[in-house]
Amino acid sequence: MINEILIVASKDLRVEFRSKSTINSMVLFAMITIIIFSFGLGPFPPYIGEVGPGLLWLVFLFTGMLGFARTFVHEKEMGTFEGLKISPLSTLSILIGKAIFNFTLMLIVEILAFPLFLVMTGYNVKGSLVLAFFLIVLGTIGFVIIGSMMSALIINARTREMLLPIITFPLAVPLVIAATLSLKKVLADGSGFSEVFVEVEFMFIYIVIMSIVSMLTFDYAVEE
Repeated sequence: MINEILIVASKDLRVEFRSKSTINSMVLFAMITIIIFSFGLGPFPPYIGEVGPGLLWLVFLFTGMLGFARTFVHEKEMGTFEGLKISPLSTLSILIGKAIFNFTLMLIVEILAFPLFLVMTGYNVKGSLVLAFFLIVLGTIGFVIIGSMMSALIINARTREMLLPIITFPLAVPLVIAATLSLKKVLADGSGFSEVFVEVEFMFIYIVIMSIVSMLTFDYAVEE
């Protein structure tokens, strides 16, 4: 099964890095949004510690939508989605492979956007940057699982690009709230892992639940 997952993920990554259409759009959107936020807030705003984590996750949410929208839609448009369905690959391998692909794109964006956000807003970091990035990655894993599943669910809808955020954001809200609160505690308050353990535990449980739901429903989602 691991080989099947790697086949799907590596295939998508090769196609993407050959054209770079999706990742370029995601990076460009994230960078422009952060720059707009920084100029809108003004130089070194005193309240950035309170609102900064929320703004950062707002960037990640809308940036992720650009990638999720192409997860299965690209296969549908190219006529390769039916080939995936009748291939020897299990549907679970396809879902996990697509999720790994989306996570890779999101991780690239976050590696570039997170330090840019801190510099452009003049954020006074009081806690561990390693712990902060760990919280971002943990929240991203859950967000990617939800987004990948929802992108399969709306693949046959006529207005799928508009429908995707409408059904994804409500499911992602609890996860993003926990990720934002824990990130604020670390960056603005200087909290350690023990102070954010409750949020980390909640995110982990939420990820497990959404993973199980996605695995159980994916077969039905891709049916015509």
